[in-house]
Amino acid sequence: MGAALVGGLLSAVLGTALHGHVIHVGDAALPVGAVAALLLTGAVLVWCGLWARNIIAAALCGGTAYVVVAALSSSSETLILTGTGGGPALPAAVAGNLWLFGLALASVLGVAVCAVVLRKSASAARTRVG
Repeated sequence: MGAALVGGLLSAVLGTALHGHVIHVGDAALPVGAVAALLLTGAVLVWCGLWARNIIAAALCGGTAYVVVAALSSSSETLILTGTGGGPALPAAVAGNLWLFGLALASVLGVAVCAVVLRKSASAARTRVG
């Protein structure tokens, strides 16, 4: 479970550093950093769960990441752009919202992936034994 806590902490910090990277293609701003941060966190989460062979480890990793991101975002030193004004949302606000709210979805999906893989692995092991 220690690896899950460390994995969640590291993916939250690295993802937070990564999520603000935006690529401009013509007039469109693509939040590639937020997508990469979510993929990184999802991969760490699945790795923790499969390494421990326990979906609780995956959930702990995702929960830790979310708590750390929430704590970082609540700091008075943090710049949060919600993009809730009347005009179009700033690219940084889109990336931040994608990172913050996408992290919950990535955590749920990562736990689901672990559950499916571990169930198939347990079923295959029972078939070999029996």
